[in-house]
Amino acid sequence: MLAPLVEQARGDPETLGLILSGSRGDDYGNEESDYDLIWVLTDGGFERRRAEGVPLRQDSDVVGGRYLVSIRLTCPSRLAELAAKPSWRTYGYVASKVLLDKTGAVAEALRAIATIPEEQARLDAAAWFDAYLNAFYRAMKASRRENELGARLQAANSVEYLVKALFSLDRRRSPYHDRLERHLSDLDDQGWPPGYLRDTFVAILRTANPKRQQELEVRVEELMRDRGFGKVLDDWGLDIEWVKAFRFDR
Repeated sequence: MLAPLVEQARGDPETLGLILSGSRGDDYGNEESDYDLIWVLTDGGFERRRAEGVPLRQDSDVVGGRYLVSIRLTCPSRLAELAAKPSWRTYGYVASKVLLDKTGAVAEALRAIATIPEEQARLDAAAWFDAYLNAFYRAMKASRRENELGARLQAANSVEYLVKALFSLDRRRSPYHDRLERHLSDLDDQGWPPGYLRDTFVAILRTANPKRQQELEVRVEELMRDRGFGKVLDDWGLDIEWVKAFRFDR
């Protein structure tokens, strides 16, 4: 499937490389998964083709009512823009495989996209940690008031914000939700027991279990203080300690 395209790219002087993204690029695909290819042209080659009206996305090989191969054209300057201004597309580049890289520029561009600059990572981690604490605080209050809908929604938000905070700690882009489970092991160096995050997240998402949320918050607090983010917690004054002291039957 891919070999002819790789050879075509190899012989094109305006092509720098090929990237396999999507579920196949992240080793997450199956026999129904399509092939998402990112075709990296030189800046000049990209602008020339765009000026000629060449579509920036090309789909082909329809099988069973869907496209089997999807090709998107890009270039180094556009990849640099994505590194500087991440979007929902970012993780598609992070979880990908380089099929062809003539000069090393493709791998370097992907590294820049995947790695959050140190200063930005600290800002992101602090902001997501604060958002997590806010959702945790509100989830605890909602649970105490027996507001099930509010408790579940706030608990779900707290999990999402915490995931982003934990990956930011390691200067990583957080995965798509449907890829998270297989990438939680990337956080093992933070000291989490094997399987703890997955099991705790599932328990909280299923029932908004307040006791599990309180237990998780204690572990998160210890980690974030150890990493130098204690001020974020201290800025909450006694509010977090107050809701941590709530007692629940479950």
